[in-house]
Amino acid sequence: MEGSMIMDNVSVVYATKTQHSKKLAEAIGKEFGVEAINVTLHPHAKASGLLFLVGGIYAGKCHPDLLSYAEKLDASITSKVVLVTSSASTRNRSQKDIRALFVRKGIEVVDEITCTGGFLFIKFSHPNKKDIQAVVETAKDISRKATISAEHEVGK
Repeated sequence: MEGSMIMDNVSVVYATKTQHSKKLAEAIGKEFGVEAINVTLHPHAKASGLLFLVGGIYAGKCHPDLLSYAEKLDASITSKVVLVTSSASTRNRSQKDIRALFVRKGIEVVDEITCTGGFLFIKFSHPNKKDIQAVVETAKDISRKATISAEHEVGK
């Protein structure tokens, strides 16, 4: 990790049915030196400068526990969110419900990282090590950009 080039006060939370989101969240958390928190077990929102919200899309819908967690957030708790989404579907690989919720609350969705997920026999081997590493690298890049953006805002 490059210290000042990576945003401080990063949090990683996830909800999962297949354990794929857990793998992604733990890899991102490891990169930033923070524990990935399962919102199903720990549903209380905590303050964060940059929040990575990790979840899958199941039958075209966001995990209900992740949506419930997102509903508890407001701009005083976190002002910047990165959505991390895995799905076996290529058409519905987006957290549109959560994104719309954050827009209504005035929370900036900095970016959304998507990757292939597997379900039952569909794309069973995903996310694989290569997918997970690509997500982590993208998360680092987004954090660097968020840091530069935050420094720019402070300098105005």
